[in-house]
Amino acid sequence: MTSTNTVVDAAALADGYKPFIVEGDPTGQLSEVAGRDDVRAGVYRVLPGEYPDNTPVDYLFETDEYVWVIEGSVEVTEATGEVVTLRAGDAAFYRAGSQSIWRFHAPFRKFSVEIEGASE
Repeated sequence: MTSTNTVVDAAALADGYKPFIVEGDPTGQLSEVAGRDDVRAGVYRVLPGEYPDNTPVDYLFETDEYVWVIEGSVEVTEATGEVVTLRAGDAAFYRAGSQSIWRFHAPFRKFSVEIEGASE
C-alpha cells in the first residue's frame, strides 16, 4: 500500500510559489501544497508593493473554498455590500459561484482548501 500523506517542508513551500492568474492577470502568488482530483490545498501570498497590494480585485469563486489567514489582512466586500475584514488567525468559507471584491494589505498569506463540486 502506498502512502497518501503529504508533508511539505517550509523551504520547499517558499521556493514553490508561482503567479496566481485571475482573468489573465497575475494577482499574487500561489504555492500548491497538495492536490488530488477535485480537492486542492495551498498557500497564497501578496508581497508589499506587489499587485494587488491595497488594490481592489473582483473575484468569482469557481469552487467552494475554506480560507485561513496566516499573515496580514484583507477586506472582503460581499455581493450584498457588507465589508468583512479577515486578519491573521481568522477563517472563512466561500461557496462556489459567490462574487466578492478583495483588498489585500501586504504582506498577506492565506492557507486555502478548494473543493470542486461540493455545493452542487
